[in-house]
Amino acid sequence: MKNLKYIVLFSVLILINFKSFGQLPLIPGDAAVTHSPNGYTNNGIVVRTIKTNNTTGAPLGTNWNTAAMSLPGNKPANWNAPNWTFDILKRVFGITLDQNVNPNIYVSSTQIYGGGPNFMRKIWRLDGVSGANDLVYDFNNPSGSGAVTSIKSLGNVKYSKFGAVENMYVSDFHTGAIQRLTGNSAGTALWTSASSFIPKFGAATASLNNIPYGIAVRKVAGSSKLFYSRLNTAAMATTFQIWSVDLDAVGDFIVGTETQQLLPVIMGNPNTPIADLAFTEVGNRLLLGQQTWQSIMGVLGPHNSKVYELQNVPLNSNSWIISGNNFPAGLGGYNAVGGVSYSNNILNSNNQFGCDTSVYFSTDIMDLTPDIYGIQALTSAGGTLANSIWIDQDDFDGAQDKSKLGDVEIYKNPQVCNPCSCGNWQNIGLNNNSNWWATTAAGMPPLPALTFNQGASIGVLFPHYNCQGNCEATFAYNLINSNGTSTVLSGTNSLNLSQNAIKNLPCGSYFITITPTCGNLQCPLVQIPLVIVCPPVCDDCKGNATVIANGNPTLNNGLVNANFTINNSVPVAEVRVLVEEFRVTSANNNENCLLCKNPPKTWGSIQSATLGALSPAFSNAITIDNREAVFNNAGIIAMPSNLALSLALPATTGLECCTLKIEVCLKIIIRDVNCCEKEIIKCFIINHK
Repeated sequence: MKNLKYIVLFSVLILINFKSFGQLPLIPGDAAVTHSPNGYTNNGIVVRTIKTNNTTGAPLGTNWNTAAMSLPGNKPANWNAPNWTFDILKRVFGITLDQNVNPNIYVSSTQIYGGGPNFMRKIWRLDGVSGANDLVYDFNNPSGSGAVTSIKSLGNVKYSKFGAVENMYVSDFHTGAIQRLTGNSAGTALWTSASSFIPKFGAATASLNNIPYGIAVRKVAGSSKLFYSRLNTAAMATTFQIWSVDLDAVGDFIVGTETQQLLPVIMGNPNTPIADLAFTEVGNRLLLGQQTWQSIMGVLGPHNSKVYELQNVPLNSNSWIISGNNFPAGLGGYNAVGGVSYSNNILNSNNQFGCDTSVYFSTDIMDLTPDIYGIQALTSAGGTLANSIWIDQDDFDGAQDKSKLGDVEIYKNPQVCNPCSCGNWQNIGLNNNSNWWATTAAGMPPLPALTFNQGASIGVLFPHYNCQGNCEATFAYNLINSNGTSTVLSGTNSLNLSQNAIKNLPCGSYFITITPTCGNLQCPLVQIPLVIVCPPVCDDCKGNATVIANGNPTLNNGLVNANFTINNSVPVAEVRVLVEEFRVTSANNNENCLLCKNPPKTWGSIQSATLGALSPAFSNAITIDNREAVFNNAGIIAMPSNLALSLALPATTGLECCTLKIEVCLKIIIRDVNCCEKEIIKCFIINHK
């Protein structure tokens, strides 16, 4: 009986593990899809994964069945975590994946399925291993008055990584903006609202009726752009436009770069907005997934929308033509639901790969006997309904899923099309000058030198290197000393030149190296000359500087007060007063007169100081232990001038037999307008009881 208990427990653990992980993590070729629950039941499934990586046994022109369906087949069953339901995530449409080894799934709230007051404006992350849900961002918190108050949901969502910066782009129906979030895909904390871009769609000002919907990021030839479709809620027949905005090195919007893409004539039936965009890895082809809406209020309807593929000619221009590859969505070819995605898995094969060899899209109806609603797959050359793969999305062909389907995203093998390898330098920016150093058609010109006075290095370098493949460069920074030794500098996507490792350098010549890394490959570095200059030393300083004590120092409330008259025959630019020496001993050689509780760091601290009408700039003003007072009038300091200062004294025992002997030496440095400095030491002794 004891052994039987262990066997039962072991079996339960296996079942729990299978239930927790199921068909996660995704492997290249797998699909992640969104779906509205039939009847909007509170426990309905709204996100699924489908094991589409192995399509060897998939039939063409008929449903790829599972064993649980009529006409049992061999398709691996689709899967969902227990928490991927309406009562937790509510209604979601947009879906995207990050670039982790086990990619996380992200979904965005929608109202296109209708169904009452459950509209939300949230982004959820579904863990790529456990399926657990984490809230990435809630656009209702903080909330604000929306530009389009009748459509209170999000549109679509896309993830893109620029170097080490992870970005999430979200089209926002409620405000008419494209929101940019930044965060950590491996963490659990909420992401940050980094910036917001409100498209004007060519007008002088943004219109309340024009909002973005489908979005996608394209990176080609050192140029990064966010593409987005136009949705006109007042005149749906005029929504067939694609626009773009340039993105900088970290993925932020570049204001003033909004550009309309010149599209061929596509299907212009009313109420068919473009809900999703997808690019090939090369970026020369673009999939458009339309939706059918029942009205401008944004509720799905059937049978009026298509999938188009456009080709960019020439590449990186704003001119597009129909590619010639046909992707008919379902019966009649006009039952697209809006979701589109390229895949690197070759159709009708088992984990064989080729760059963007197949296309997947969500389709409202493929067959009525039985009812097949789900996703459809064709080779990248296109085809017909009869030679495409049909996948019923919820593994149930006994009822129609009309107007309930959502978006689709295929996990693409990131190394198939363009393995990450070294490319070429583009430019290095310095502060606001984005082309402080830039490559040319002839190659890489010499890098200009950075020259700073000692202790005065300032500015930020922004390197840009184009890796080959769908990857971003990371950077390492080093300081090369005159003897050839190297010091690591701190920096990621930029290098702050005011860091102490540079600011505290001795005078001399150095080099800063910037080494890009693409994937696992270190690429050719650039070497920037760095010169640290010391101010010239004046050997022939003229002028007579004097410091004369005005009487003896006095004691008052634990402070010693001293006064001096400073004068110089040459105009003075700066005066510095330093506590050079502060020594405390017992005047009667009794060590018991020195209290051990005294904090020695405050002995001799400058508590107050004035030079005429000037107050000092303490070099360490955030503590009470100030050892230097600097007087600088940003001009000429009137001479002669009275210097008055108070120094802190240690506490005493209060005993008549105890007297402390205080020895103080002040260094007073007088700098004239010719940069010549005179140092004068003034010392005094005072007894303190």
